[in-house]
Amino acid sequence: MTTKTDTALCISCGKVTAAQLVCSGCGVVQSPTAEPDFFSLFALPRKLTINLEDLAGRYYALSRRLHPDLFHDRPVAEQVASLRATAEVNRAYRILKDPVSRALYWLSLHGESLGRDNERVPADLASLVFDVQEKLEDLRAERRKGGAAAAESEMRGIQGELREKMHGFEERLTESFTRSDCVDGHHAAALADTKKILSELHYLRTLIRDVEKELEPQWSA
Repeated sequence: MTTKTDTALCISCGKVTAAQLVCSGCGVVQSPTAEPDFFSLFALPRKLTINLEDLAGRYYALSRRLHPDLFHDRPVAEQVASLRATAEVNRAYRILKDPVSRALYWLSLHGESLGRDNERVPADLASLVFDVQEKLEDLRAERRKGGAAAAESEMRGIQGELREKMHGFEERLTESFTRSDCVDGHHAAALADTKKILSELHYLRTLIRDVEKELEPQWSA
């Protein structure tokens, strides 16, 4: 469970811990470093492809080991370390279990980001985004008139189509993970493909959230 920094000292015995969450010398829980490596927290290689069942197993085992309830009678430093370590492990798990969040984090570890790829609607999705936004405006207009049943039904159909499309994008992302992992993340073409799919998924997820928000139950004042 090693993090990026390798000079951290145990809060109890003073041994160099290599920034582990649990000291290998005395077994005392340590506060995480300022910038922990989320893959290393779970003793995983920096690979985009992750077995989610294995990740969950590592997460629950680590959570049980670090749970604050186990440290209520320990020194304050250990109590604080347990709280911080638990929060960081929870954050790491949330990011790594989601393929999009994991990929964005992986890019950051390689000094990359979506950058300009995320500033505009991807060309392949531009028509879809425009059409759905137009349908959303139509739905709002129908609601103002007091009769939106047909428009809502149509929007629910669109919602289903968008979810199917997102599933296809997620499969493409998984395939790009395999290609990137095979070249250890340094092949320009594989990296560019991963970034392109991530940008498309970002806009598709945003579009789905807009639709879901509009389809939430409407309550009268």
